[in-house]
Amino acid sequence: MDYNQGIDFSHQVQEDIWVDEINKFRVNGRMCEWVATLHPDKIPCQLDGGFLNGSYNVCQKFLFEDGTTLLLRFPRVKSISPNYADEKVAIEVEALSIIRERTTIPVPKIRAWGLTDANPLGLGPFILMEVIEGVCLNNIFTGGDSRLLKTDVSEGDLKIVYRQIANFMLQIFEIDFERIGTLRTPITGYAPPALPLTWKLQEIIRTGVDASGDRTQCSSTTLEYFQYVIQQDWKQLLYQPNSIAGPLDALSKYSSLKTFQSVLPEFLNVKHENGPFKLICDDFGPANMIVKSEQDLTIVGVVDLEWAYAGTAQLFGSAPWWLLHDRPVNVEWDFKDGDPPEVSTRYFDCLKIFQEALAKEEQVFCGSQSKQLLELIKWSETSGAMYVHMLLSSGFFNPLPR
Repeated sequence: MDYNQGIDFSHQVQEDIWVDEINKFRVNGRMCEWVATLHPDKIPCQLDGGFLNGSYNVCQKFLFEDGTTLLLRFPRVKSISPNYADEKVAIEVEALSIIRERTTIPVPKIRAWGLTDANPLGLGPFILMEVIEGVCLNNIFTGGDSRLLKTDVSEGDLKIVYRQIANFMLQIFEIDFERIGTLRTPITGYAPPALPLTWKLQEIIRTGVDASGDRTQCSSTTLEYFQYVIQQDWKQLLYQPNSIAGPLDALSKYSSLKTFQSVLPEFLNVKHENGPFKLICDDFGPANMIVKSEQDLTIVGVVDLEWAYAGTAQLFGSAPWWLLHDRPVNVEWDFKDGDPPEVSTRYFDCLKIFQEALAKEEQVFCGSQSKQLLELIKWSETSGAMYVHMLLSSGFFNPLPR
């Protein structure tokens, strides 16, 4: 489905105005004055380089007089609805806190954070965190005209990275929740709705359709949550002005989504239907990981843990969408004349390598649930549930890349 171009243009105009404000405060010194007050010792600081632009955040490094370097992150106005920016930041703060307390995963330490009302410059919610030095894994494993994993990445390098990610996933899999829903907020005190703000929901909202529905009650079963999620796709189809190109397109999309909804109960993992539920970060993957160098692929940082929530075990334990560094709902994954895309072979080759790495890591991992994760991932492949999971997580009508 195409983006709603009118909404997209409006978001870009809003961001241009917002960026002008950021630049004004960078130039006149007010940003440094404010950030200095966020340091525990109120130490003066200066800008360290220019903007760092991500898909969902704008970042700026600051060098303090004591030699400390910290990173300030703002949600991008064109990417995050202002109505949901506070929730996004609050939940990320909570997720990072959980992971730091319950695992050994190298996530950045937060020095300060604040919601919209706490920002005296009027630039929205923020997080000030430690800088993790290194090289973004995405810069090593991808490049050129494609978003996909480069073909010349060696199997040996993949094994090194996958083994570490497998360990991270096993640690996170040990964290249990009783209900599917938004994370509790003891750190921030923010009061979010019961059901989560996921990556998919945010993307639909960004197209101009509030598909959130009733978020007041947590889900207690996998099927209940899946049925809630698919209602978001229905809302996008019904209420996005350019959701259809004509009667035939409307019939095709309606019948496809109706069929998808009808088969959902066939793809439930009965063993995990009623919990325990797991910590899911929709943007977790190698693209948001930092390694020591191109020669040393030791992961020293896992960043941008956005869109986190307590979710179903079978979603957590699904064949990872990120193996080729791109969601399998984008154009390079499309069938042509009934033939599967070339990347599908590469994906399943990588899946095999990842499963082997996970199997080795499970043998040495001491967690109580360590043997269940590989079992779940293999089940998602053999049952076909992995495709259901990708559609539920990424959107049945995922917007075309711009």
